[in-house]
Amino acid sequence: MPTGNAEDPRTYPLRAPGWDEIPDLVHGFLGRAQGLAPGDFGRGDLETALRAGGERPVQILAARQVHGSTVLAPEDLDAICANDDARMPGALPDGDAIVTASADVIATIRTADCVPVLLVAPRARAAAAIHAGWRGLVAGVVRTAIEALGARYGAAPSEIRAAIGPAIGGCCYEFGAEHHTTFVEAFGQASEQAWSTTPEGAAQARPHLDVGFLAHVALTQAGVPEAAIQIVSPCTAEHPDELHSYRRDGAAAGRQLSYIGWRPS
Repeated sequence: MPTGNAEDPRTYPLRAPGWDEIPDLVHGFLGRAQGLAPGDFGRGDLETALRAGGERPVQILAARQVHGSTVLAPEDLDAICANDDARMPGALPDGDAIVTASADVIATIRTADCVPVLLVAPRARAAAAIHAGWRGLVAGVVRTAIEALGARYGAAPSEIRAAIGPAIGGCCYEFGAEHHTTFVEAFGQASEQAWSTTPEGAAQARPHLDVGFLAHVALTQAGVPEAAIQIVSPCTAEHPDELHSYRRDGAAAGRQLSYIGWRPS
């Protein structure tokens, strides 16, 4: 897979190489320092996180993420996110992807091991933020978001660029082999490369899953060119100083915020 060029030590928000050249695009993957605390949050918490990352949000979109494939757009979310007093995510509509072509709108998703995927179609001036856990990947959330960009804004898959953000890596995500058939049914034989038995040399090897790789497979199978996919993806479980991880910290884990949107032309 192609890789991004995040510097070491990394500075957050991480950004997809080359995307800063897209006129009016706002995007980034925030780290632990700018993240959300465990539990409920309000619109003000989202705004504070984005401002800590150097952004100046006007309207912020978020969804109640349920590990499915529902795609939402600004008209589905405006009334909710305009309410500063609403406690989230309970007050939000269910969805795991947000698409937008509106100015002064920032679409956000929250992750702590699942894969954050950002999409941009510069010609159509359209973008998407996707929360892709393993269930959402199997349900087709990546393909559904790409189809929504085409249906709503006329963006062809071949013109979409994608960035895969920080998620738990195959090094650390021990995963039940009983789900192997599920991934083969969803992605075909390409899913085989997502499995490994790490750590090498362990007394009892256990299967591990690389969900970031599966997101990459889902993007290419949906028509996004290989060369248009950037990997900006340190492992969440391996970097406790930088990133939240539910697998590592359990209920004490906060959430990273990833975002994309447009400034006015």
